[in-house]
Amino acid sequence: MTLIRREFLQLIASAAAAPAIAFGPAAAQEVSRQVRVATGLLATWQSTAWLGAEAGVFKKHGIEMSLPAIAVGGPQAAALVIRGDCEFAHTGTLPVAEEVLKGGDIVILATPTSEFPNSFVMTRKDIRELAQLNGKKVGVLTETGQTSVAARITVEKAGATATYLPLIKFGRIYAALAAGEIDAGALPIDLRFGGEIRYGWNAFPIHEFGTPSIFASTRKLIASDRALVMNVMQGFVETIHLFKTRPDVVVPLLQRYLKIDDRKSAEELYAFHVPVFQKIPRPSFPGMSTLRGLLVPKYPAAISLKESDIADSSFIDELERNGFIDQLYAGDTK
Repeated sequence: MTLIRREFLQLIASAAAAPAIAFGPAAAQEVSRQVRVATGLLATWQSTAWLGAEAGVFKKHGIEMSLPAIAVGGPQAAALVIRGDCEFAHTGTLPVAEEVLKGGDIVILATPTSEFPNSFVMTRKDIRELAQLNGKKVGVLTETGQTSVAARITVEKAGATATYLPLIKFGRIYAALAAGEIDAGALPIDLRFGGEIRYGWNAFPIHEFGTPSIFASTRKLIASDRALVMNVMQGFVETIHLFKTRPDVVVPLLQRYLKIDDRKSAEELYAFHVPVFQKIPRPSFPGMSTLRGLLVPKYPAAISLKESDIADSSFIDELERNGFIDQLYAGDTK
């Protein structure tokens, strides 16, 4: 089993770790490094890297960040990191765990938000119960992505057997539902309110089995350039602070990122997300046992899958221990 290979890489990463991490002005003086990030979804809870890049946060830490692959689906975002086409990915826990079980080199560094109802099965106005989706068409992003799998499980638990159509983008799902081409669709909270107001759609929470959205890289990169990864994580954590404390900066950026014309809608979306972003985004998986159960039929080795197999909390641990996070929030009045 390739878990042995991954444990070997983890040992190399540990050996390469520096005893102390510099932050503040010294980091800003380093030579700028190019970093690429892929995202699985176009959603507020996966906007951290983009917001930090646009607001100039990562530049403060010597990072020139680009996002060449936005909303490509969770499995594809993970695959881009494993292939080396991107150094980091903001995606779901499920794609990472599956790639690890397949022998891929990818590891979770942070969970920026707590688990919360971020996605919904949105149905046509006349479909008032999920059970009514029996025999109907449901739009999803991909066949195997975390949100898509969770949507299918949510519908099946309601007693319905539906046909699932992979449409890749939330925008396409929204448009297909509006046009009557599908009967329901898996959509983020970013699009829920608009669908309810404009079309009278009904919303049913998708329960993603306690496995939140995550930020990931590779053990190989950690082993070869831990300082680079730490600089990225400093920028990532600082962007979360920006999100939680600077609506004047974040709301206009969210409008541009999510293509929201109405300022009030963007402000409400922002306010909803502020409490779910975590000051200390340490990797945490309250639904680990459920995740194992979901993967075991396809990957028998998943029965023994541990959090340490898929995550490395050392970067967040270090940023908490050396005072970087406390320093960010020291001047806040709330």
